[in-house]
Amino acid sequence: MTAARRCWIAAAGLAALLGVCAPALANQQQEPPAAPTTPGGESSAPPAPSSAAPSPALPPAPEPNPANHRGGPESVPAATPGSWFARPPLTVAVGERADAWKLTFFGFVEADYMFDTTRSYGDAIGSSLVARSDTYAGRASRTQFSMRNSRIGMMFESPRIGSLAPSATFEGDFFGHQSIDLPDTSEAAVYASPLFRVRHAYLKLASDVVDVVAGQTYDVFGWQNSYSPCTVQFLGLPNQLFSRNVQLRVSRSIAASNAFSIDLAASAVRPVQRDSGVPDANAGIRFNVDSWKGITTPGNIGTRAQPLSLGISGTFRSFRANAFTPPPTQNSNSATGWGVSADALIPIIPAQDAADRGNRLTLIGSFVIGTGIADLITAGGGATFPTLFNPAQQNPPPIYHGNIDYGLVSFDLRGVLHTIDWQAFKVGIQYYLPPTGRVILSANYTQSYSKNLSKLFPKGGAEIELLGRVADTSMYADVNVFWDATPAVRLGLSGQYTQVKYLLDSDNPHNVRVMAQALYAF
Repeated sequence: MTAARRCWIAAAGLAALLGVCAPALANQQQEPPAAPTTPGGESSAPPAPSSAAPSPALPPAPEPNPANHRGGPESVPAATPGSWFARPPLTVAVGERADAWKLTFFGFVEADYMFDTTRSYGDAIGSSLVARSDTYAGRASRTQFSMRNSRIGMMFESPRIGSLAPSATFEGDFFGHQSIDLPDTSEAAVYASPLFRVRHAYLKLASDVVDVVAGQTYDVFGWQNSYSPCTVQFLGLPNQLFSRNVQLRVSRSIAASNAFSIDLAASAVRPVQRDSGVPDANAGIRFNVDSWKGITTPGNIGTRAQPLSLGISGTFRSFRANAFTPPPTQNSNSATGWGVSADALIPIIPAQDAADRGNRLTLIGSFVIGTGIADLITAGGGATFPTLFNPAQQNPPPIYHGNIDYGLVSFDLRGVLHTIDWQAFKVGIQYYLPPTGRVILSANYTQSYSKNLSKLFPKGGAEIELLGRVADTSMYADVNVFWDATPAVRLGLSGQYTQVKYLLDSDNPHNVRVMAQALYAF
């Protein structure tokens, strides 16, 4: 019996056991009290960072999502005040009422335990490829324990000045750039002494006309993170549209009626290549049915109520790569990248608010198409630049000095610059078991494909070695179960399957991961 099969059998047995026990666990819990009937329901006011009602002297903290009131950092939960899931915010205030300056702490401590049937990944899968089946790494297993996804964040709010409401958010985790290159970097240093990394750092000026956001947070492209899947695996999943960048954003939410609203947003984003001289541009429109809400969890924490919605968004970017010639660089080639994303959240069994979780079913889906956008959809296929021309047979051969990240553009055999095409989709389903919704079952599937990678890396000649490291197709699937042991403690278990197809010989290696998780949110 292979390691993959043994792993699947163990995961299936454990998931079945949890599936049998889950209803019993849920039935033992007290039914949450009815939510207060405030005008407008869940979306009528921004939730406090910890999802509980603040004391009368402490008004709600600033909204975590820079675009509007419908999402936010994954670590910021949202539950109706008075429910079993609510927790008082960790807020410190200086001053009185409207003149108060407030600071709210949020985040979570997380421990993850992972077993893989191959040696393909670190603790996060991301855009990494499954090791080829004809290599030792593709046949040997790996076990990892990690706490690097633990996070801490702070929300700041200062007094209103006229119609302007200033606020700021800062959040970081421990996935700072730190690779395991033995013996230069030890495993102990990576897992026990990880580097801190900034996730969100932005200020917001909210007004009655428009909201302005400056700093690093989720991109408008894909209306992130409102459509993130519910999963134990770290976001972004392979093939998922998932990106955060420094940007300058203007947004507005328009209530067309009591039940329907429209969100508009546009932003200038950190250029994908600084040498292009042009910032990226994002824009989007989203239609919301506010009276029809669904329960959703972006990632592994922050369960909330969001309305049925359909979002359309796009991105535009420029490239100016050094010419594909031996150094020194004398000129450059230009190309244009673009992307379009359609995203939907559909409450199959709708809810009244964030506390109304028992027997609720929500479907999310996304489709993305574009070129030169691999960094935005957690893809890339392992693409690098082809071998530089060497008609003089120099030894050692000349090396191309690129001024752009891998996986976005490449050159054909004539040295002409091309952006790399990608299309990807994801679909996810989340079910919150009755009667309370403290047990969550979810499943996700993602896939991406590049139609021109094989043309940019034709078989034969000097590209044979590269073809064995480049894949034009990637697939990911998972099943997950979560249990809220207390309002602050969530436990999770997941089975995950990844597969890629390499260009060289259509090798289709796969990896099976079993992952357990425990986190404490504050």
